[in-house]
Amino acid sequence: MTKIAVFFGGKISRHLVLVRKAAKKLGVELDLISYNKVFFDTKSGRVELKGKDAADYDVLFFRTTGKHWEEVDLILESIKETGKRPVIVDPIVEHGKPSFAKKAWQMLRLTEAGIEVPRTIYGSLWTLYECMLNLNSRNDFCASCECVTTFNGVKKSSSSSLNLNFPVIVKGSGGNRGERVFKANNLEELEKLVRELRKSETEEGRRYMLQEYIENDGDYRVLVIGDKALGAMKRSSQSRNEFRNNYSAGGKVEVAQLPQEIYDLAVRAAKSCGIAIAGVDVAFRDKERKRPVVWEVNKGPQFKGFMKATGIDAPAEIVKYLVSIKK
Repeated sequence: MTKIAVFFGGKISRHLVLVRKAAKKLGVELDLISYNKVFFDTKSGRVELKGKDAADYDVLFFRTTGKHWEEVDLILESIKETGKRPVIVDPIVEHGKPSFAKKAWQMLRLTEAGIEVPRTIYGSLWTLYECMLNLNSRNDFCASCECVTTFNGVKKSSSSSLNLNFPVIVKGSGGNRGERVFKANNLEELEKLVRELRKSETEEGRRYMLQEYIENDGDYRVLVIGDKALGAMKRSSQSRNEFRNNYSAGGKVEVAQLPQEIYDLAVRAAKSCGIAIAGVDVAFRDKERKRPVVWEVNKGPQFKGFMKATGIDAPAEIVKYLVSIKK
């Protein structure tokens, strides 16, 4: 029987409970293991999980990493000397580093893969403000800014011209279920926002990106598992005062039928970012299906809204996938 360990931080969420129930129904041995269980004593020199051994599992699924990369690395270290090689999910956990889970890194990886993303500027908050100040005053890129930018899917140097107009989106590179995403309609709003966020940048080490605002009547979440797109839902804001479409922010969800090339694009985007179980967010420029833009690729996606919209048993599909990749 395949033995699966699913690692998580914080409390056991409703999503994790559904995954555990799906595993039980399918006759699969699956344990939910909190990062709080990670423990070692230099006397023994062994990293333990308080009564469990990571090397005893066939598949290790690090559903969330977030603030727990230190524990993740200790768990991976604990299996090195055993000679056993459990399958690690997601790939970025085994082959990457914490920065690879950030949205800024994703923008570069997706761009390198030829996948269009929103026009993006990355830098300190004041750098982002200065760039927009210069763009609006000279209609030219701020030559003094050392910004990493993308334009129509092509990486540009800091001396390149970039036409970026208000409104703009300020997004936290760390990402957090639609949180730390803000909209500024003009320079005054952007300056106020920068001042409000500065504490999180200087004291908490949070980093931000400036992105173009793409007018839309909703976006699309494609749930990707391995080489397969399970389906898609459309998310749309139900409030004039809310530009985010996220289900967690009160957005409406409904099943969506997208062209096969969009599903293929979502799978390619997830692979480019090293995420095997992913929620890929797609929007369309001018609401044209032939002009897709990948907003981001979410690791350990929530699927409550997806299940509500599509009727697809996402937890069961996740468990089946984890079983299928056993070496």
